[in-house]
Amino acid sequence: MKKAIFVLLAAALTACGGLNKNTVSYQMSKYDNTLYYVVSGDGPTKKEAVAAATANMQREILQYTPQAGEDAIADVMANADVTKVWRDKEAAGKHYFALSVLPREKANAVLVPLLNQSDAQLTGLSQQFATPADPLGDLKVAYKMQPVIERRLALNDMYQFLQADRSSYMPETFAPFKNIFKEKMAAVLVGVDVAGVESRILVTYVVDALNKMGLGVVDASDPDQVLSVKIETEVDNYSSKKVNGLIWCSSGATVSLMDAERAMTFSRFNVHERAGTSRIEDSLRRSMQAVGEQTAQQIATRLENYLKTK
Repeated sequence: MKKAIFVLLAAALTACGGLNKNTVSYQMSKYDNTLYYVVSGDGPTKKEAVAAATANMQREILQYTPQAGEDAIADVMANADVTKVWRDKEAAGKHYFALSVLPREKANAVLVPLLNQSDAQLTGLSQQFATPADPLGDLKVAYKMQPVIERRLALNDMYQFLQADRSSYMPETFAPFKNIFKEKMAAVLVGVDVAGVESRILVTYVVDALNKMGLGVVDASDPDQVLSVKIETEVDNYSSKKVNGLIWCSSGATVSLMDAERAMTFSRFNVHERAGTSRIEDSLRRSMQAVGEQTAQQIATRLENYLKTK
């Protein structure tokens, strides 16, 4: 029996003797992952190893939560300490190594109040929605909510990254606000009326721009439209005086943006472009496409400005 015990002790001593306690993985394993977020760094001196461990932790947090903001990252990093610095004489280059350790509880103490503050702001703003619904008025409130929602999402990304189980912070509280901007945007119906030569080309560009904004698009005759886009196209073609066989086409659009509920025009502008090819059909198509692109861009910009400031 004693012989068996001596054999086991000898085996245990052999195993311990082969264990390199200077490795980064061994030193990191001494910290409970559920309680601490640990990142390593190394350098030719103790000072450089400490700086590397701190920089690596900050870089990792920033990489996974780029929108959280430098202020939040700095506040979280203020709770991280380099608690272990050592030199592995067996490692190549005999560098120094260091561990930056962030208690997850302290990180939460920074992030949770900020998340709660965002939820309180969103709750307060949501109480400003009209009853019954007012599409333009409600969208203006939603625009105010948008940056708070984006901030909340960014803070939650950091919170989630720093949780051992990658859990989100109170998702049931935030869920009602996540899609509210899209819902209020879609409730604003825009009637589109395009007339004139090759008007179908402009319709495609305009409708696509409105869809990308998230606005609802309806026929110009729809009685529920909140806004209205009216476009009249015109075309002129002529032969080039410098290049034989080249036919130029000049296309234009007169655009009016209207508040249908208030029966007022809040923006009016003109767009003109030209293109030259050997075929009048190609010149017309290319010039009208250029007009369509510019018209769609201006409509999106002017509509957004009106919706935000009305």
